[in-house]
Amino acid sequence: MPPDPSLDPLAPPSSRRAERTLQAAFALTSNQGAYVTLALVVGLGLMMLLVETLIYTSTASAHSAHLGGSSGMMSGPASSSIHLTILPQMPHSSIQGPAYSQTNLTVPAFSLVTITIVNTDPGDTMLPAGSPFGAVAGVVGGVASVDGQGYRRLDVSKVAHTFTVPQLGINVPIPGDAPAGHSGITVTFSFRTGATGMYLWRCMDPCGSGVSGWSGPMATMGYMQGMIMVVS
Repeated sequence: MPPDPSLDPLAPPSSRRAERTLQAAFALTSNQGAYVTLALVVGLGLMMLLVETLIYTSTASAHSAHLGGSSGMMSGPASSSIHLTILPQMPHSSIQGPAYSQTNLTVPAFSLVTITIVNTDPGDTMLPAGSPFGAVAGVVGGVASVDGQGYRRLDVSKVAHTFTVPQLGINVPIPGDAPAGHSGITVTFSFRTGATGMYLWRCMDPCGSGVSGWSGPMATMGYMQGMIMVVS
């Protein structure tokens, strides 16, 4: 099967410097709409922190068991799997635009987490030239796979969405066009968790509504952004 020209499997793996660049780009993005949105998200996230913590505390054991984690001290490496779908529209929602099927994620501490994302919202939303969000970073081997084909980077014109966790240096660009010979778009990647904590994750591609693309689902928790809770 001929390689997809939008994928660059030969690009060098992400480094710590790349992860710091990713975090800086997230915090200092030049897109004014994105900057305002991120400020609102952080404020909302802080207000929700106590509520989210109470909810997660009461359900952590059940979620961890479901995902393959364990409570207490782990006798060996733990692993978990999460399956997400990017929907073109949230059912029964008045907010127009794409949404992840699940946005509050719970994973075990000090474990290997594998995430599979099925993108059912085809089409590309171009990132700015030189954007760091076109590169895979913070994942095992510095490589994600789309329908079995490994990649380290997408052309900025071929990105539909991203899965980005700035505090952990994780970024995975998600294509909007299926590779040659494939009918769907399924992205898989793995990362290792550390100690317990709560982390904001979100899409960093302007795929929402409004002139800038940062309104609607991009500015609303539970659509293209959510929380990762790392539990013991």
